[in-house]
Amino acid sequence: MKLIPVIFYLGIILPVDCALEGCTDEHHVSNTTVILAPYKKVNLDPSIGFIQLKILKIYPAQLDCTAGERYANLYICKRLLNADTIYIFEECEKVPQFAFDSSANHIPIIDPNAILVHYPEKVNIFVPANFKIPNNAKYLFAKLSDISES
Repeated sequence: MKLIPVIFYLGIILPVDCALEGCTDEHHVSNTTVILAPYKKVNLDPSIGFIQLKILKIYPAQLDCTAGERYANLYICKRLLNADTIYIFEECEKVPQFAFDSSANHIPIIDPNAILVHYPEKVNIFVPANFKIPNNAKYLFAKLSDISES
């Protein structure tokens, strides 16, 4: 998988070298910094219990976090209760194996008590050059867990 540096400016992802090499391929991912101000942070009431999800797409972090840089996995998910689409950022974690299991054997969940209270203003993710988060997107920072059903 080839990493392509990009700049995210005013909601537009600008690949640095796509003009030279072409970046229409879904398999080419770029380290992209997303400014979160245009999007809506999801506020969840901890009294509702675990939030069950269906993962639609995973964009894993391609680099490990360092003292100076943090990278996040991006999960595009549907909330099972109300079918809301939520963009979930999970910083400095490896994608858990259950996240790739699309069967009903593992149901991804978020514990509302484990959601970050203070969010960063921006996040570094690895996505294709043509990737765009919709203007009305809802997001949160959380660590995914799962309910194993056997």
